[in-house]
Amino acid sequence: MTTGIRNATFYVLEQDDPFTGAIPVSFEEAFKEAEKLTANGRAVHVLYTEEATQTQLTRFAEAGIRTSLAPQG
Repeated sequence: MTTGIRNATFYVLEQDDPFTGAIPVSFEEAFKEAEKLTANGRAVHVLYTEEATQTQLTRFAEAGIRTSLAPQG
């Protein structure tokens, strides 16, 4: 069984209020929100599930958005 891009989940967290954005969203939603917050000078951290692709993670990195694997549990 292969996992698809559609199965990846992302969480956009702000450094000043890390629990506000703890709502699971798609890659496109997460990327748009993280870009918007970063453009407004906010410190953003995106958590992702292991289904995320290298291409998705590279897009965050190229935009200067910090990412890490979401804790499982």
